[in-house]
Amino acid sequence: MPALRPFVATLWASSGDARVSAACEHVLPTGQMHLAIRLGDAPLRVFDAGTGTSTSFEDTVVGGARDRYYVKDMTAPSASVGAQLRPGASQALFGVPADVLAHRHVALAALLGDGVATLRERLLQEALPVRRIDLLEAFLATRLPRARGLHPAVAEALALFGHGHAVAAAVQRSGYSHRHFGALFAGAVGLTPQRFRRVLRFQHVLAAHRRDPALPWAMAAHDAGYSDQPHLVRDFVALTGVRPQDYRRIAPVAAHHVPVDAWPRAKGGDVDSIQDPGRR
Repeated sequence: MPALRPFVATLWASSGDARVSAACEHVLPTGQMHLAIRLGDAPLRVFDAGTGTSTSFEDTVVGGARDRYYVKDMTAPSASVGAQLRPGASQALFGVPADVLAHRHVALAALLGDGVATLRERLLQEALPVRRIDLLEAFLATRLPRARGLHPAVAEALALFGHGHAVAAAVQRSGYSHRHFGALFAGAVGLTPQRFRRVLRFQHVLAAHRRDPALPWAMAAHDAGYSDQPHLVRDFVALTGVRPQDYRRIAPVAAHHVPVDAWPRAKGGDVDSIQDPGRR
């Protein structure tokens, strides 16, 4: 739907039938928000990578932009439908700045009200994934009267960052103070300009690796603008929870979903490190 293109990068649907190879997975940062509606009975359980604390969502969730991975429980797969959202979508579709939702998950119903339950009921009545995508697309389109478009300074900054320019260049082109520009950018994207560029640089490495898994990490680091390979390794671990060589060994089918065997342990010990149920 053309009207949604400025705000929605991808619409998707999953049957939930794929074989699960691990108890959980690290979901890697993309710099974008996402939403998902689960159509099974089991809730979605996610863990904060820093604290290990878990949160469960019954059926609908919005994930804010982030600059590090989170951990997703994979022991109860579910048919789902969802969307990857572009910068500017939070204000347009949900009526809140993106930085309000950054680094956390929020129930979609908390943002959009009772209409979400009605949408889920309609999705449950449709067996075909393509029809489920159509229903979600139509629902999101009804939110567009709120849209005012992406601020020109933010749009230009995204283009500059995509070509490797520094934050200072985007600030200068915007004509705003550094502080005002940062607030504009975070409100639309969810991350500060510096954090977004960090994720973008990591994405450059990830894309190069997916194109050529044999590419030396040192070369990927250089091409992406890292100062050296140790710099890449530090960022890679911080953003993914695994080392580059472990990512290569695991070779995840989906670039941003890395299967791992253990859930994180919460500080204070309130969440155990639980191994893959198939290995108990």
